[in-house]
Amino acid sequence: MPIRKELHAITDLEAGARVVPAGTDLYRQGDVCPTYFVVLSGWIALSVLLDDGSCQILDFALPGAVLGLQSTQNTPMYHSARCLSIARVFAFPRHKLDTIVENNPRLAVLLCRQIASDEARAHDHLANLGLRDARERIAHLLLEIYVRLRRHLPNKPGETLHLPLSQGHIGQALGLTYVHVSRTLQILREQKIVRFANRTLEIIDPPALLTAAGIESPSFDGERRFSSPRLLQTTSSSSDGALTGALPAGWLPMQDDRRTDPVSPFETPEFSPALAA
Repeated sequence: MPIRKELHAITDLEAGARVVPAGTDLYRQGDVCPTYFVVLSGWIALSVLLDDGSCQILDFALPGAVLGLQSTQNTPMYHSARCLSIARVFAFPRHKLDTIVENNPRLAVLLCRQIASDEARAHDHLANLGLRDARERIAHLLLEIYVRLRRHLPNKPGETLHLPLSQGHIGQALGLTYVHVSRTLQILREQKIVRFANRTLEIIDPPALLTAAGIESPSFDGERRFSSPRLLQTTSSSSDGALTGALPAGWLPMQDDRRTDPVSPFETPEFSPALAA
């Protein structure tokens, strides 16, 4: 991950990492958190708890995420961050990372990109909750998780993925009851689309999963494999019914776009041939 690489050049993240057991809160809603956390491995659920005890999972933080970012200092956290699996994190004191960012424009740009990606994913989650039925919501979430972990669309039947999630977690992320999630997963299994049991996701029919999730399927070759697995289009419709748009932002990790070759002065906007003459 670009942020991890940039920070690793400054400090040894691996040597300073700490292991956090599953079920542990990195911080809780209402706490003033003096620390940023770089997630090196594991799954962390970001959630909000209401006064009546109900819980809404806002997002799942995966390796590469930076947690604890706030708009202002000493502001109580609006959400909690709980480890769903054993996690390895590097904890930065807030003042230390702030100083590093002030002196590292590249890192500042990468953090801005992560924040934009997180915001776009939050908007996609909002649309998923507001516009799709239970079957579509679950398919959309499962496909999102697959893409975020594997970095491509599923391209062959029978692929499996271990997820440290329960049906309760899926319900808390999608605003569905446990019973509704269980019934809908059973329908997806009976339709031979996906099977989710014992925290293992099996994708039985990749094209059918994309359709159920509202993603336009790429073309297939004769063996029913994706001939273009990176063709990622959503099925949002324009006024004339045509399919428009791209894969929801925030599903794919940031790419390292740092140039390795030296930049020629002739490529910079400051250079003017007329001035050179």
